Amino acid sequence: MASHPRKLVRGIYVPVATFFLPDEDQSLDLETHKEHILWIARAGVHGILVQGSTGEAVALTPEEKIQLTSTTRKVLDENGYHDVILIVGAGAQSTGEAISLARDAAKAGGDYIMVLPPAYFASSITAEAVEGYYTEIADKSPLPVLIYSYPTASGGLEVTADSIQRLAKHPNIVGVKQTDHNVAKMARNAYKTDPATFSVLAGATDYLIGALAVGAKGAITGLGNIAPRLSLRLFDLWESGQLSEARELQGLVASGEWALLQAGIPGIKAGVHLFFCHPMREYNLM
Repeated sequence: MASHPRKLVRGIYVPVATFFLPDEDQSLDLETHKEHILWIARAGVHGILVQGSTGEAVALTPEEKIQLTSTTRKVLDENGYHDVILIVGAGAQSTGEAISLARDAAKAGGDYIMVLPPAYFASSITAEAVEGYYTEIADKSPLPVLIYSYPTASGGLEVTADSIQRLAKHPNIVGVKQTDHNVAKMARNAYKTDPATFSVLAGATDYLIGALAVGAKGAITGLGNIAPRLSLRLFDLWESGQLSEARELQGLVASGEWALLQAGIPGIKAGVHLFFCHPMREYNLM
């Protein structure tokens, strides 16, 4: 496993959408992707996640994943955003495939991988099996690993707090994204892990100040595709101790994220398309 100079810092991370062309093969729309990455980077976010749930990772081939990762790193570096962290989704239904994706991510310029637990046989997977899955991946991954607890996307399978706390002791497991949205669980995980080596990250910003209050270090939020500056403003208000202003803004952010949740991935893409003047392409919204 290799160390990497880009430290996983406190802040706002954006799981970017993946755009497709309306051709017969539903090819990647890399021009829109590059414009979107650059616009988000200019907003000042701390990191970007490609191939997450918002990025429709399950619809991508291994070759497309490599292409998205390498294109993202290249756009960031060519425009002076060398410090923006690049997290790459590498979840799979087997440890072998996940390790292969981790190696691809490293070669393509990723800094960290984020791994969803396997879900096809979710009802048969024990906590011990989940821990074994992450341990084997972390043992062999060239990049540090973030756990991804998202029961909705993994057949109801949730990575338990006990498992997260045990896995946090692995030298190559450095954090968790909790899209289980359980703030009490975030509190337990933040309390029982070493903040110097492990980061608890919320899976949304509609409860950001609650997550930060109990020890989370930030959020990986789909809202950042449309309102990265708003998410950053909320984070900065909390960090600077402007609690009254933060509480007021939290209500606005929660309302916006709730509306976005109802619209799903097509809503995120439509928002990007309509509000930020990307080229008028009729890209595939699914």
